[in-house]
Amino acid sequence: MERTLIKTAIYSFIISFSALLVLVNRAGTSEDFNGMRSSWEIPYPDFFFMILEYSIMITFIMVIIVFLIKRFKKRKR
Repeated sequence: MERTLIKTAIYSFIISFSALLVLVNRAGTSEDFNGMRSSWEIPYPDFFFMILEYSIMITFIMVIIVFLIKRFKKRKR
């Protein structure tokens, strides 16, 4: 079971980091109620730390889910 959890942690971290790197926008625009637009941009260090934080949270959630699934399957037997 430990081997499965370690593989789950590694793969979920790599996949979530890669997916967030592609899907999360680093820059964008916002519009207020007067119709004025302003643009914003997240600096690269903050962007990578944000993606790292989300990847670690996703990894913990995935490991917990796989642990619970394995435990309930073991109990069923």
